[in-house]
Amino acid sequence: MATQQRDALIQRNADEYAQLKAVVERLREAGRIEEAFAGDARDRCVRDVLAHLLAWHLLLEGWYEEGMIGGSPAIPADGYTWRQLDALNVVLRDDWQHASIQDVERRLDASHAGLQRLIAALSDEELFDAATYTWTRGSKLGEFCLECGGNHYVWARGVIADGLPEPAAL
Repeated sequence: MATQQRDALIQRNADEYAQLKAVVERLREAGRIEEAFAGDARDRCVRDVLAHLLAWHLLLEGWYEEGMIGGSPAIPADGYTWRQLDALNVVLRDDWQHASIQDVERRLDASHAGLQRLIAALSDEELFDAATYTWTRGSKLGEFCLECGGNHYVWARGVIADGLPEPAAL
């Protein structure tokens, strides 16, 4: 993990999200926001990529809520292990096929803001001490917040660039 401080995590997530939003805006201005991706990757358009981010924010929110009331959340999701991420990600993509890109963007903005509020409400110890929450099963909550936040935003920019390689204005 690149940081062990709450404020640095908030800043990293904010910076990476701003860069992602800038890519999306450039695509919108170029009339490419709803263009289908080249190739046969799992995510077939910008909406799919943004919906993937949103779905993972919602998973993290659910883990946190269940864990904080004493539950033992299914991580990554009910019926899935970390080894089954490919299958889970297909299900998550398919769950958002009915949504417009505008709806996904609006919801993603809200979920990103929620992630940032969650991080801001926690101490460095709560975020970066793996022993703080038993429900994380030895993982640091801050790692989940980075993986579902800043690191995922970097991934998303790469997927979009690979899917819409021409012109290379991203």
